[in-house]
Amino acid sequence: MAVNIDGKTKVFGILGFPVKHSFSPVFQNAAFRAKRINAVYVPFEVPPERLKDAMRGLVAFGVCGVNVTIPHKQAMLPLLDEISPGAKAIGAVNTVIFKSGKSTGYNTDAEGLLISLKKDLNINPEKRTIVIFGAGGAAKAIAYVLAREKASSLTFVDIFNQRAKELALKIGRDFPRCHTKAVPFLKSRIDEEVLNSDILINASPVGMRKADPCIVSPNALHKDLAVYDIVYNPSATPLLREAKRRGIKAAGGIGMLLYQGVASFELFTGVKAPVAVMRAALKKVIKG
Repeated sequence: MAVNIDGKTKVFGILGFPVKHSFSPVFQNAAFRAKRINAVYVPFEVPPERLKDAMRGLVAFGVCGVNVTIPHKQAMLPLLDEISPGAKAIGAVNTVIFKSGKSTGYNTDAEGLLISLKKDLNINPEKRTIVIFGAGGAAKAIAYVLAREKASSLTFVDIFNQRAKELALKIGRDFPRCHTKAVPFLKSRIDEEVLNSDILINASPVGMRKADPCIVSPNALHKDLAVYDIVYNPSATPLLREAKRRGIKAAGGIGMLLYQGVASFELFTGVKAPVAVMRAALKKVIKG
């Protein structure tokens, strides 16, 4: 069914750079149609240096809400009028609601990841030893929810080692019972940590480009490891291909994308999300 746009159509979207690869418009628009909501969801590709201008423009044009993706999840914070307690604790935002000229930021990535881990991999993070590759906005949300759910330890790896150290310190302060550390961006150290862990999570953009390598050596992917890659396009990243080749339990970021989108839809509309419709829309575009 086509979207009929008129003077009462509400506008939502996703803000990122790049953003052309995003599947969010596909399932959010399907949800609007299913619920007969007069709204449209579009991509807004905004380079970092134009983010502040873009936010002013969104308010001026009466946009009702946006999702926020790489690289704006942390840069968005000082541009908001209000931040939810959860997003403030995480230090990153992935959903913004505009109402009465004011902007409020939320984070639905954390719950999206947790639901996907439990549903797609049948894994509870409690008492697990976990390596997180990346220390940006998505990694902050993931680390927060894993520590909250009583993971025994979190090890952070990032090309910017200081960023990994800062995230390890923050999570360690907020959740003293969770052991945290950062390791240098060296293949040998990364492999060593993965070999001694229960779960490996790629919370970085590595894997989005065809030329990207696998983030760890294949031999580090041991049989008792579970792998989660938040990259969802392409659906088969080098890390996931290698994990599946070795018969290791693994999942891509489609589940996290779906469940964070479900939570965002409900924030946008105040209406219960049609999860089955959103999942079917995602499956259709992935197969295509």
